[in-house]
Amino acid sequence: MRRIALVVLPALLPVLLAGCAYVGDPTAGFGKFAGDVFSLSGNPNRPVIDSRNARRVMGEDVTIEPLQVEPGNVWPGPLPPPRTVADIQREQGRLPPIDAPVRRGGSLEPQPLPPFPRPPAPSAGIRPAPGGTQMAAPAVGSRVLQTPAGPATTTVSSNGVETYVLPNGRTGIVMPNANGSLTLIGPDGTTQTIPAPR
Repeated sequence: MRRIALVVLPALLPVLLAGCAYVGDPTAGFGKFAGDVFSLSGNPNRPVIDSRNARRVMGEDVTIEPLQVEPGNVWPGPLPPPRTVADIQREQGRLPPIDAPVRRGGSLEPQPLPPFPRPPAPSAGIRPAPGGTQMAAPAVGSRVLQTPAGPATTTVSSNGVETYVLPNGRTGIVMPNANGSLTLIGPDGTTQTIPAPR
């Protein structure tokens, strides 16, 4: 049996090799693969490591030079003044230069305005209302209001606006409310509500 196998094997060897050539060589490319993976000089496909962080990861000693002060003045001088719309219009020729002489006179010389007409003075406390009916002017007088900051003296002007003056000199406007109280509004917008005197 061994003799038959020894005789048949050499006879079948060309047929087996021809079949392998037809199917493909199973070891084709193995040398390149082995050369890329296993090399005595390291992996030739590894990326080049030249940064400090990559060299630290690889375990190399990295020396970092300290930052030095740059010699001289590194700051630029003051900024030029910003251009205005008038500067741009002068560059485009729409306005005369700044040092151009000013023309005086001409046919379009401005005329003085006529005096503003004054409204007629109200007669006997009666002033005309917008609807044409007559309306009585508010009574001009003063009263004293008790506030947390002290007594406030009020004055009603001829146009009906009531103002107050506190002992410390602060002033403001008195606004009556619908519920019978008064709101004192200061010049800075502060408000305080007090009961109206009876």
